[in-house]
Amino acid sequence: MKNNFRDITIRKENIFNFMLLVFVLITFRYFYIQVIRRDFFKEESGDNSTRLIKTNSPRGFILDRDGRVIVSNRSTFSILMYPVHYNDSLFDHNLFFDIINKANKRSNFLIKEDYFIDSLKKSKKYRTKKYKPVRIVNYIDFETKARLMEYKIHFPGLSFKSNPARFYPNNLRLSHVLGYLRPIPSEKYDIDGYDRNDSWGRQGIEGRFENILRGEKGMEFRLIDVKGIDYGRDTQQEIRNSKVGSDIQLTIDYELQLKIEDLLKNQNGSIICMNPENGEVLAMASSPDYSLKEFIGPLKQELWDQWKEDNRLLNRATMGKYEPGSLYKLVAFVMFMEERKIPIDTKVFCNGKYELEDQSNPGKPQIYRCWKKEGHGEVDLHDAIMKSCNVYFYDMILKYQEKDKYIINVLHKYAEELGFNEKTGIEIVEKKGRIPDSDWMVRNNGKRWPKRGSMPNLIIGQGANAITPLQAINSINLIAMDGATFQPKLILDKPSVPFNSSIDQYVWVKLKEAMYSVVNDEGGTGISLKNNDFIIRGKTGTAQTTSSSIENLISWFGGYIEYDDNLMSLLVMVENTNSDTKSIAKILSKELINFQLSRGEK
Repeated sequence: MKNNFRDITIRKENIFNFMLLVFVLITFRYFYIQVIRRDFFKEESGDNSTRLIKTNSPRGFILDRDGRVIVSNRSTFSILMYPVHYNDSLFDHNLFFDIINKANKRSNFLIKEDYFIDSLKKSKKYRTKKYKPVRIVNYIDFETKARLMEYKIHFPGLSFKSNPARFYPNNLRLSHVLGYLRPIPSEKYDIDGYDRNDSWGRQGIEGRFENILRGEKGMEFRLIDVKGIDYGRDTQQEIRNSKVGSDIQLTIDYELQLKIEDLLKNQNGSIICMNPENGEVLAMASSPDYSLKEFIGPLKQELWDQWKEDNRLLNRATMGKYEPGSLYKLVAFVMFMEERKIPIDTKVFCNGKYELEDQSNPGKPQIYRCWKKEGHGEVDLHDAIMKSCNVYFYDMILKYQEKDKYIINVLHKYAEELGFNEKTGIEIVEKKGRIPDSDWMVRNNGKRWPKRGSMPNLIIGQGANAITPLQAINSINLIAMDGATFQPKLILDKPSVPFNSSIDQYVWVKLKEAMYSVVNDEGGTGISLKNNDFIIRGKTGTAQTTSSSIENLISWFGGYIEYDDNLMSLLVMVENTNSDTKSIAKILSKELINFQLSRGEK
């Protein structure tokens, strides 16, 4: 009996000791989890239930002058996978890729189907990588996202990120003014709030005002169960809402912009319309242009390469540099009126050509021709502008050069007074052009300069002269406003910046009289634009791109109209014309003027 009692006692002690050991182990494990490894398991647990992600901010809209939306937003989506939740045996790979491959538009796969499983498994092995989302593909549409969500139980680890893409809801193109979005370059990763898969504005308004349009990203928590299924935003967690980018309202007149884009179809060139009274750009087009709708989602590389080959990306209005041709005679007019080294009432007889004795080749003079083979007869300065007589300007500039061999510098000074050889100050990228002075000529033509043979070409806007269409209309604005206008601007609420000239008021009066005659008097080169109900002033021009060539001509018209107490300046430039089509700038100008006048006060 004693032995039995002793055995029972020993058993009880063993059971007690075992239970005590189990309790101690459980207590220790609990202490280990809750105290020693508390932070680790809290992170593990949290990562299995919520995920903190950045939310993109919608870009600001771009509006026309009347508040009509030109550029808005439309969401596209990126497909993400969280490696920690990925399960090879549960994931329906065939269904997943079948849905994505049927998307209307998408980027190329960032992780190809053949490497999908291995890539996620590899990331899952590393603690630093398994919680970070892996981007699979960009720019899928809402319909594709909806289909994937419908079968989300078959895709553990699947998540989405919204990407604000630009949307162009109408037929207006305005490509070169607006600019476009492109993927962020690698050097900007994790700088200024950009992530490696973001886009940013390039060129035009999108690029110039990127910081205003882009807004600020937000933060939110997503509910994800242990199987990796995303159940949306965790409303119990504090979030930081994204901040929408600011809207930008342009000076652009929607209907007028549509018109000039239509006029430039099948042409290489540019048209600009402005209000000289405040510097507002009412319309600006460069042709050929490109479709901004191609930037919604991935842009095909072959299309981009074709655009570059066709020179479609060049904004001819602000970046194209061209010989001004007879438009430059307006600068010569101002110089002759201001300097008066030769009496301004001097007349020159034009018989269609000017012979300049070549000292290096006696008996064989250089021949400079007028555009009118039979000549204009006797002309004065007013007539020379109205009829665009080359011989008058050849003769006068050589007489000036006899008095001042560096007369080119005086001409250069007046060109700058009219806004050439300098940037205009517009908000988008522009070139400053080139108006040569004596230093430039020596650097490029050698120490034997000055030569008398250079000035006849320079005075009629040929040779080394190069201007942008924007500079040309800027000078027209200055004339229209008697030397006190404003820099070109595209942003409606931006204060107008004065652009003034020190030219005598009498000069402006006389120059406007000559430009009136160009359009309204018999014999004027712009007589085809005459309108008996409204005042139109202007200057025509044709420039050769190669010496003595009647092909590849540049056709110009610059002028302004007065209607209903309003002013509108216009500049039309068309490349690649010939002797038969060199009047195209006047034809397009007439259509444009008639269109604007038919609209009444706008």
